[in-house]
Amino acid sequence: MKKLVLTTVCALAVTGAAFAQGTVNWATPFSSITAQTNSTTYSPLLGGGSATGGAVGLTGGAITTGLTYDYELLYTTFSGTQATISTLSSLLAWNDTGLGATNGTVAGRLTPVGANTQAVVPWSGSTTDSIVLVGWSSDLGATWSSVSNILAAAAAGNNAPLQAQLAGQLGFLGVSTTGYTSTGSGNPGANVFGAATAQGLPISSLLTPLYLVPVPEPTTLALAGLGGLSLLLFRRQRK
Repeated sequence: MKKLVLTTVCALAVTGAAFAQGTVNWATPFSSITAQTNSTTYSPLLGGGSATGGAVGLTGGAITTGLTYDYELLYTTFSGTQATISTLSSLLAWNDTGLGATNGTVAGRLTPVGANTQAVVPWSGSTTDSIVLVGWSSDLGATWSSVSNILAAAAAGNNAPLQAQLAGQLGFLGVSTTGYTSTGSGNPGANVFGAATAQGLPISSLLTPLYLVPVPEPTTLALAGLGGLSLLLFRRQRK
């Protein structure tokens, strides 16, 4: 009987640990957190390179009139050192905390979505995870889930969803510097932005640069298709 009770207690403890949660919050005043678009450079996550013309400016500025911008905090397992994101595939491997923001009424400033200044995350205070802020122009999609699906297709070599989504618009995508933190206990939880604390190293740079998203021209895709068809007809004629 004692063994049964002990087994039950251990099982409950493991279950509690498995479902332990903490909280993260923006902490830094939103008047200090900014983002800017860079239409002179293609996103390093999508190959990089220089774009003809263009400019650099805070989101909401004259060069991007009519576009809104969305931001989402992502996390992944902490490896012991500050994480790096050098490819689109590496970014898509991160998880969503549900903590989101959009560009505010003042160019470049971020505003939390609704009253969502804090988010519950599925890791306990004894666990340290890496964090990063991803930002994108609204013409890429309304949620990070929809945007990441389109980008995943592009990473696999299928640019059709991305091309259809942008429909000739200038899409922007970018990530902040990375950080790492444990969630602590109670409110307000772990800080997302700011200087190093006992809980870890929050995102130290308050500026998130958003770069142009390269999309193959429709004519390029059409010519590629015609080229393949021509080769097929040529082979048939030879037979």
